[in-house]
Amino acid sequence: MLNGEPNVREPTRQRVRDAVRVLGYRTNPYARNLRAAQSRLIAVFFLNPSRNYTSEIQIGVLERCNADGFNVIFEQAPDGPAGLVSLKTGPDLAGVILVPPLSEDPELLDRLRERAIPFVRISPAAAAGEIGRVSMDDTQAAVDMTAHLIGMGHRRIALIAGAAGHAQARQRLEGYRRALSAGGIEFRPELVVQGDYQFESGRRATEWLLSLPEPPTAIFATNDDMAAGVLAVAYRRGLRVPGDLSVAGFDDTPLASVVAPALTTIYQPIRELADRAASLLLQKTDPEAPVWEILPHRLVVRESTAPPKG
Repeated sequence: MLNGEPNVREPTRQRVRDAVRVLGYRTNPYARNLRAAQSRLIAVFFLNPSRNYTSEIQIGVLERCNADGFNVIFEQAPDGPAGLVSLKTGPDLAGVILVPPLSEDPELLDRLRERAIPFVRISPAAAAGEIGRVSMDDTQAAVDMTAHLIGMGHRRIALIAGAAGHAQARQRLEGYRRALSAGGIEFRPELVVQGDYQFESGRRATEWLLSLPEPPTAIFATNDDMAAGVLAVAYRRGLRVPGDLSVAGFDDTPLASVVAPALTTIYQPIRELADRAASLLLQKTDPEAPVWEILPHRLVVRESTAPPKG
């Protein structure tokens, strides 16, 4: 009756409307999915410590799915990827979107394939039987940022790498090394510090880097959260950014433009990646011919980078 069936008399229909208004009744999309011949429920699995990155993913997926009449649930893996293997992978799902690093987890991928649940991955390293995958060229983006710093005259450029196990972290490290090589600069292992994409890891890495006998003149943090940690340490130590130390980030999340000074960073089309991932899933492209879309990035130059002193 609430769905507008035609064989209902108007007085009866009005009494139902009045009852709905008094009781504040709302339809349950999950129950409706179970009754429907085709599910309209999409799950997004994520295990990413950066709230700025994750919130952009959520907005992109929600805008696309809601526009097409699909409901979305977001599930973080509290106990790692294994906690998602048996979670929300029943027949009531129309499909799954996997966010890094879960887009690389073999156990989770195997379980989705076993249950014939369609899935799309964001920023994976290689194909794995998905309907499609969307990414950007993380290697080239890191080349662009490192080359920007080299072009300013920096020769001691440190890198705060992303979390171990992330394909993106490996690709950004590779891009940094390629740019150093192209610029005739020797790669120095002591200038590369492992981070985990969180503010605190950027802070710890910076404390170590600035304590070196020859500290870097520029620090390239491979996400904006860690770059904010660099800025915090520089402020505490009385260093001027960019006068004493240039700082660069990656992602161009909202954080990059509100910190002081505003971050030079790489614009990663996070929201657009999420939108395209959802679109591919809703289109249900043939898994025998998966689609791979690469979205463009760009270097965003702001106030946190400048030529080194002297």
